[in-house]
Amino acid sequence: MGEPRIAPARPGDLRPLPRLVAVITGRITGTGPPNIFTTLGQHPRLFRAWLRYSARLMPFGSLPRRDTELVILRVAWQCRSAYEWNQHVALALRVGLTQAEVAGAAEGPSASVFTARQRSLLAASDELLAGRALSDATWSAVQTALSDRQAIELCMLVGQYQGLASAVGGLAIQVEGRPEPAPAARAQLSQPEGEAS
Repeated sequence: MGEPRIAPARPGDLRPLPRLVAVITGRITGTGPPNIFTTLGQHPRLFRAWLRYSARLMPFGSLPRRDTELVILRVAWQCRSAYEWNQHVALALRVGLTQAEVAGAAEGPSASVFTARQRSLLAASDELLAGRALSDATWSAVQTALSDRQAIELCMLVGQYQGLASAVGGLAIQVEGRPEPAPAARAQLSQPEGEAS
């Protein structure tokens, strides 16, 4: 991907909130301060607002964490965001998604490993990303699987991570330590959208 367009700051150069978030997250993940926090943290007022909003969706949302991580992986895949993919594979496995489900997030709702509920979440994610709307059939499936509050959250979650993928791509935020994506994802995540085979 080349060089970051804005170099990540050293945690000591950040204001207290982004510094604290970067250092604690780095200790938890064992990767050191994540580049997303040391980059976005250079805009402290925006970082504070974004962090609060983001945390209301994940990890403190009303959707079960397995659902949330599945949706985030699908958005990362569809947006060709290697950074988001690499960050959330480990989180997805930690909250109980299987390796097969993680790999299936790249395949989409047709993957045989998914339940009807998971297929509805993935189909909704795909439709929102493609056309910013849901078909009546997909909305019906979402209503069967989720409460109204969860359906609202699903739509906001997809938008949040699509927007984050745009920020990550625009700023060329680098994956920490260059971890490899899942084998099934490796080729397509390195190609721009529309060029994947």
